[in-house]
Amino acid sequence: MKAALIAVTISCFGLRAETPITLAEVREMAVTRNPSIETARRRLAEADARIRQAKADYQPQFGFSGLAKAGLTGVMNIVNPFGLANSPAIRNVAAGFYGRYDVLDFGRREHKLAFERKRREVLEADLAAAQATVLGDAERAYFELLRARRMREVADSIVASQESVVRQATAFYEAQIRSRVDLDLARAALGRAQIEQLAARNQVQVANSELGRLLSSAQDADYVPKEAGTTLAEMQSLPALIQEALANRPELLSIQAELGAAAERVAAAKSEKKPAFSFGGAGGYARLPKELAGQLAAIGLGLNFPVYSGGRLEGMIQEAEATLSVLESRKKELEQRIESEVRQAYARREAARASIAAYGIQADAARNASRLAQARYRERLGSAVEVNAAQAELVRAAAGEATAVLEEKIAHSALHFALGR
Repeated sequence: MKAALIAVTISCFGLRAETPITLAEVREMAVTRNPSIETARRRLAEADARIRQAKADYQPQFGFSGLAKAGLTGVMNIVNPFGLANSPAIRNVAAGFYGRYDVLDFGRREHKLAFERKRREVLEADLAAAQATVLGDAERAYFELLRARRMREVADSIVASQESVVRQATAFYEAQIRSRVDLDLARAALGRAQIEQLAARNQVQVANSELGRLLSSAQDADYVPKEAGTTLAEMQSLPALIQEALANRPELLSIQAELGAAAERVAAAKSEKKPAFSFGGAGGYARLPKELAGQLAAIGLGLNFPVYSGGRLEGMIQEAEATLSVLESRKKELEQRIESEVRQAYARREAARASIAAYGIQADAARNASRLAQARYRERLGSAVEVNAAQAELVRAAAGEATAVLEEKIAHSALHFALGR
């Protein structure tokens, strides 16, 4: 009954239509569909808008203002009148154009614009980091699915082999050639193989779901990845790889841009302590007494010089300098973490490359031992215990052989991510 239930459960895993997919398609879909990348792109659009606002400070500002009032002008500040609309008459109707231009501000506009441009560089690096993360995760998910499918094939072959042993043990028992112990041991081994088969098929489903999530595609699809090639890329020296990572990692480029933005923020804070000159003018129509009729236009040059701010400007400078110091510390910490990631990925790839040949030798020996044990059992020279031991060793060896090359591919992908490629 239990064996039948397991067989029915296993059959339910193969009902979905297969969807062939290549690594190139995975990369393209990941970059074009993933929402985190789209979010990073939209943040760049926000940065462009802020840069446009900062550039506007270099241009003169013009406007139109009108007001009809009865009462003191100061009370009407709640509607923010400008120009002639702010005339002192108690009862008045006035309208006019006004303009203003900041002639000299000792770097305020310059540093503000530079800050926004540096912030955009930060977001550009963040976009590159998001793309690298998504691509790295998608590649690993692709190879993990390929590995899971291979493990499922191994599990299927082991079950088929164990079913053959059970049939032999049943025939021997019914012919009274072997004891019931052999048959029970064979059935127990088959049960273990079927449980491992269930786990392998479930892992394929999990890998399919993860790949679908990263591609923003159907998570219930049955993707069929193209087999990975067995050609192994050349290994560069570790010092050269570390230098490449420190030059190319998007996170490091991002924090370097943040340092530039923080430096501009310090300069902008310091510029607030300097004077600012602005030029303005207004003209239009106002219903005023005759003696004021010739005073409907005005121009002027304004000066703004902060004499004492109660420590506010000094606090702004200190805050900006502290932010700069924090970013410098974060940069050092990030450089150390990147070097560690490169070293770990490099060691993982070296270990994976070294294990490929060893797993091949182990798998060949295990297959030979399994065939020999089954032949001895058929000829009544061996026992079921010998067969089960050989099958268990074959499972371990076949699993290692099936995933050795893929583990190298996964390690290679992780190394590329660590390098910022």
